[in-house]
Amino acid sequence: MDRNGVTLAETVEVGSEKKRIYISGEAFGPLLGYSSSKVGRSGLESALNGELLGISQQDPLKVLRQKILGLSQGNNVYLTIDSELQKKAYSLLQGKKGAIVAIEPKTGAVLAMVSSPGFDSNKIEEEWEKLKNDDNHPLLNRAIQGLYPPGSAFKVLTLCGALENFAGIEKERFTTKGYIKIGGRIIKDDDFIKPGQYDLKRAFAVSSNAIFAELGLRLGREKLLKVANNFGFNSEIPFELHVQKSQFPAPSFLDSDVQLAEDSIGQGKVLATPLQMASVAQIIANDGVYYSPYIVKSVEMPFGEVKSNNFGGLRKVVISPNTAYKLKEYMTEVVESGTGRAAKIKGIKVAGKTGTAENPHGEPHAWFIGFAPVEAPKIAIAVIVENGGSGGRVAAPLARELILEYLKGKK
Repeated sequence: MDRNGVTLAETVEVGSEKKRIYISGEAFGPLLGYSSSKVGRSGLESALNGELLGISQQDPLKVLRQKILGLSQGNNVYLTIDSELQKKAYSLLQGKKGAIVAIEPKTGAVLAMVSSPGFDSNKIEEEWEKLKNDDNHPLLNRAIQGLYPPGSAFKVLTLCGALENFAGIEKERFTTKGYIKIGGRIIKDDDFIKPGQYDLKRAFAVSSNAIFAELGLRLGREKLLKVANNFGFNSEIPFELHVQKSQFPAPSFLDSDVQLAEDSIGQGKVLATPLQMASVAQIIANDGVYYSPYIVKSVEMPFGEVKSNNFGGLRKVVISPNTAYKLKEYMTEVVESGTGRAAKIKGIKVAGKTGTAENPHGEPHAWFIGFAPVEAPKIAIAVIVENGGSGGRVAAPLARELILEYLKGKK
């Protein structure tokens, strides 16, 4: 069931056989996965198999009691997912390759986790060969298994490092010629950024690559790595499903200024999952406190006894409330007057950061991370559209629609 008790998958008896039925469609395929005697299990069906079958109960007396009373041993599992939000997020991607993750900032509860294109778990056996050989990889849960260069969405972390390490940096002026040359490599700003002087807030709002590459060099690899590690890069994310480890490179023998400059703007060798980037937004929304994401709300046993989940609630202070407050301010400016204007919502203050991440396999990936309402955040979000182009034009409007959808019922 979802967080509101809406059934997503159940076992029904068809004649003398029991059959697993999925009520939720393609939006849930990569997340719920499948349970099949022919092709095995995946997703939450695999991770929660012990709970769903009731074999995770350690108390033999309870198991015996169930058998005597003829009760089915299986448990009901309630997820933190909002099924309406999940469907909306999936429809927004319109079948394009990508992912959307939405988290409740104060708890770490996952509200939506969408990977597109998805698949219908009911048809897993008949469509197995087709799904397995599909070039768009519908069986992959991109939200947790996809590793992407985060592009300018990573500048949130470079900004965080600058604010924490350089007193008075907010009063400084930075100059860009529209590009910066480092060790023979030219890193360009977007064409709309006029050469000239910028303060830190404006440089962040317009997302100047030249200024942030320079900031990264000034910070140095050690300090930037420390920020990235604090935010969860290079660590396993504790979660009910396996999450690929996001990567920010440690100092190496081959390290160069060019490499560091590129890493500072989320290019180079930096890779992140959409869940990781949603967690970055969640930490800032939650005044610097990280709650590890979780997706199981509770488990209901046959006698009505409820077990709460064992995941989630891992609490860690990542940055000071003061730094979080400044980052909120800067991210709000991005949406008010910078590259994230397409995420603007009348009457609701939205904070965010766009990213247009170059990749060697075609058009750039479009990113947006953010949260709303800024004063009391109820949703933190990460959107990626593979090869989508501009984050401001492509990903930000999707985030806007999803935030609106969620906050509609929260007033």
